[in-house]
Amino acid sequence: MVQTLLLSWELARWRAAGRRARLWWRDDDARAPGPALERLLAHALAFDAPLTLAVIPDSDRADLAKRLASVRGVRVVQHGADHVDRSAGGGAFEFPPEHTAEQIAAALREGWTRLAPLPGALKLFTPPWNAIHPRLTDALASERYVGWSAWAQVAPKATPPRVDTHLDLLRWNPTPRFRGAGRLASQLRRQLARRRKAGTWDAPIGLLTHHLDHDEAAWRWLAGLMRTVRHHPVLTWSDLADLLPEARRAT
Repeated sequence: MVQTLLLSWELARWRAAGRRARLWWRDDDARAPGPALERLLAHALAFDAPLTLAVIPDSDRADLAKRLASVRGVRVVQHGADHVDRSAGGGAFEFPPEHTAEQIAAALREGWTRLAPLPGALKLFTPPWNAIHPRLTDALASERYVGWSAWAQVAPKATPPRVDTHLDLLRWNPTPRFRGAGRLASQLRRQLARRRKAGTWDAPIGLLTHHLDHDEAAWRWLAGLMRTVRHHPVLTWSDLADLLPEARRAT
């Protein structure tokens, strides 16, 4: 990970305050075993970084279950009901605006039945494209989800509890590609400064990856981040399951 001068200064402020910044890691769009998933798991295992794997429940995931059975420290969460874009353009979403909470709940329930048998399954929902339907939280509550995860909020008050991501390795338009070391360093600095100034030191910073879309530059940066966190006095990894009780108490 490239540390700019401004990021180094911000980390020094945290160290002087005796604080540690908690990172957590979510990777989206998993469906099946393959070379990219193997590379992702290798990073998590080599650096003892808790990984949350957001899996698309659009069919049977038996092959993925078999692969994850021998892997430690991986949480599996639900990425959409089926991850199908039902918009007519102008922004992707899987639940049309006219859907009721009951319709959304039924779709969620069907998807969860496919994921529940997977090792490390945690009944937490991540909306594809970060599209939040107005009745999503009602549906999640009725189906007893333990939490959900979207984008950009620092310490959101929500029921079920919400733990977001904040650093996306990729730029998406016109095609997926690495965001750039300088940009990511700047974003991390802003997230750290935001928490320091607000006094929300313990609010986690979520890293978002998409292993199927990574180019070599993204993989290199990810490995560099892992090496940095391993030895850094300020940065540390947190498991999503450990963050949920804190988010619940904040609601």
